[in-house]
Amino acid sequence: MIELKPGSKVDLTIGGQATVIKELGRGGQGIVYLVDLCGQKMALKWYLNPLGDKFYKNLEKNIQSGAPSDAFIWPEYLTLKTKGYYGYIMKLRPANYFEFGNFLLAKKNFKSFDAMLAAAMKICDGFMMLHRFGFSYQDLNDGNFFIDPSTGDVLICDNDNVMPQGEKSGIMGKARYMAPEVVAGGIPDKYSDRFSLSVILFMLFFANHPFEGAKVVACPCMTESYEKKFYGSEAVFIYNPNDKSNLPVRGVHQNVIRRWPVFPAILKDNFIQQFSQEKLKNPTTRMIEQEWQKLIAKVRDSLVVCPSCGEETFLDTTSDECKCMNCGKVVSIDRYIKIGSRSLILTPNTKLYIDNDNVADALVVSNPQDPSMLLIQNISGQKWTAETPSGKIKEIEPKGFMPVKTGIKISFSNISKGEIIA
Repeated sequence: MIELKPGSKVDLTIGGQATVIKELGRGGQGIVYLVDLCGQKMALKWYLNPLGDKFYKNLEKNIQSGAPSDAFIWPEYLTLKTKGYYGYIMKLRPANYFEFGNFLLAKKNFKSFDAMLAAAMKICDGFMMLHRFGFSYQDLNDGNFFIDPSTGDVLICDNDNVMPQGEKSGIMGKARYMAPEVVAGGIPDKYSDRFSLSVILFMLFFANHPFEGAKVVACPCMTESYEKKFYGSEAVFIYNPNDKSNLPVRGVHQNVIRRWPVFPAILKDNFIQQFSQEKLKNPTTRMIEQEWQKLIAKVRDSLVVCPSCGEETFLDTTSDECKCMNCGKVVSIDRYIKIGSRSLILTPNTKLYIDNDNVADALVVSNPQDPSMLLIQNISGQKWTAETPSGKIKEIEPKGFMPVKTGIKISFSNISKGEIIA
């Protein structure tokens, strides 16, 4: 292994050189260095034990094809081989993004449920685009994500293991995130990616692994054979309604015990389905990324700010009475925007997401002159058109306001239209 020192220069396949400034960190695959490339600070991943020529050529192809979306910190330049060793250069992670593991250990926390849901949406979108490009990730785990806790924006790193669908990188992944069929020796593909995605999303929401309950706690020592059982052949979801053998243990799995009652039933029921024995054994039946996005959008539609305590709360609009999960007071659901089959509840300080771009389009605020009256602020970059019941038309410019009054119809775009019910 050739370790690089400050001042070392590495040659790039496109010509030119990058100069090593210092080491940023190291892991099982290699060392990451801060480098200078033509005056720009970037990161170099230098492999400890380089894989064969197939891996090197795949890296080269991925660099040529470019990133599937802006969610990826994608390889941008490949180095020439030096005595068999090589690496690739990528953008640096911004300082306001933190490793996913920090959120699991409560070293970092999301600013809001809104940010948490934004992170889930961004992860799903990233893997949807990856699969549309004909790739599979093959090594999806909690070390692949950096997240901004304030906004929920996500950057996906370690993309050197990405391979065309059906091909094998030689990296099998981590047992806690590998699909059961991969644990058993199968080749990673988009279906195993979707299993890993479900695991990551569960951990994002509940800060606990979906298969780590009483069985894992009772394990005397985690060996390879036990890993194959707990995460493969004998995997049991911790909230499997038909098998209570692996329930969360109080004092050990406090995160999921505390959070499970908080989230809407539609989300919990879906995880029960995704981690059922049928889905574990039939990879092609697993939920695709677009379906996850639709589900998360429904969960986000149920998130409002409580008018009484000012905290976020999920509302079950099918129940007779909607109560805040923080203060216990009743939240009125009489004022909302009807958009197709969606009902967006209107309470002060609640953000509204009209389309699928993961950016809030509207903010509900109280009228300063009359706090009992609500206004909707256009925080999108698009102009809206509002029509009153009497037929009057008014344009709502970005940053502009409109009153919450029954019967006003809003055209957010050519395809998205809603009506206020108050």
